[in-house]
Amino acid sequence: MKELVGIIGSGNIGRDPFHPRSWSGSSRFFFQALQERKLLKRAFGVEAPSQQRYPLLLKNFHPNRKIWREKFYHDPSYYKALTQEIDRHILDSDFDSDFIQVGAIYDVPSLVKKRSRCFSYHDGDYINAIKSPFRKNLISPQKEKAALDYAAKVYSGLDCVFTMSQFLANSLVEGYGLDAKRVVNIGAGINYALPDLKPKHFNSPEILFVGIDFERKGGPFILECFQDIKDQIPEAKLHIVGPHKLDLPSRLSKGVHYHGFLDKSEAGRAKFQQLLDKASLFVMASLYEPFGIAPLEAMANQIPCLLPDAWAFSEMINEEVNGLLFEPQQQDDFVAKACQILNTDSAGLQLMAQGARKTVLDNYTWDGVALRLENAIDTL
Repeated sequence: MKELVGIIGSGNIGRDPFHPRSWSGSSRFFFQALQERKLLKRAFGVEAPSQQRYPLLLKNFHPNRKIWREKFYHDPSYYKALTQEIDRHILDSDFDSDFIQVGAIYDVPSLVKKRSRCFSYHDGDYINAIKSPFRKNLISPQKEKAALDYAAKVYSGLDCVFTMSQFLANSLVEGYGLDAKRVVNIGAGINYALPDLKPKHFNSPEILFVGIDFERKGGPFILECFQDIKDQIPEAKLHIVGPHKLDLPSRLSKGVHYHGFLDKSEAGRAKFQQLLDKASLFVMASLYEPFGIAPLEAMANQIPCLLPDAWAFSEMINEEVNGLLFEPQQQDDFVAKACQILNTDSAGLQLMAQGARKTVLDNYTWDGVALRLENAIDTL
């Protein structure tokens, strides 16, 4: 296969393909994996120029910052500005290669005009986002349709669409009418070096939740559930990592340990690793999740997971092998299954710990992603 030119862009996804925070950390690991397999010619990122971006920010202004962000980042005029900026960065020599863009918010096929093949790689899609209670009714149906129509146009011009999950691959085929042969699940990996294998101890019933976006990740639901868990397992603890600020009502604070945002510094990673080492269970109750890499990082550290039976989570969990699934937003089911895992004997927890790590090693490494991408392109 030809080498690839990688492209990302926007303040939402990121403008530097190798920055640790671009695309929630996945961009750097994805493109590094392509480099290591000699598949990447180069990668670049863009942002719309300020003379275009600022008027669009004003056009989409809303006093509610969440709505303002949603309107701006789903404005096709912004997508077109990003596409124009990408055009300025494409070199003549790039046409000796194929192109791969992250996301569908810019239209590289319209620039390449069949001179090379164009691919894309995705963690989620807008159809599922607007179905979720977290994103519902944030922008008008007309603006939603405009964003969906733009994505449909981009997808129609791509030679192949790659996804992080089979759930997303199926969603793109059903939602946009894409040819299933042109939509391929290549998976994803964890966004830090695989931790060394070491003995895992389950000395206390400690639960770990990780999510900067506390509301979308289901944090309020988990806080409510945890008090019921603590009624059944009084020594249980809940560790919360991610949100920069958390208003914790006193009635929900018993047994809860809030650690705030832990950065990627040596001290931040060391603190996070301590929490991973102590945790007996990782939980997430997302209202919407494009993919969800945090549970895989927990599994890499031999922690069983309790996740909603939705999106890509349903593919990650092999029940009673590496964790359990619960009915989304069903508190009784969540509590019962969390207690089931926490009350499992030491031998059973060790088997789940082994199953969790094996899940990541077998299915969720960035080298595996690069290999599956290469094989898929070779068969086109």
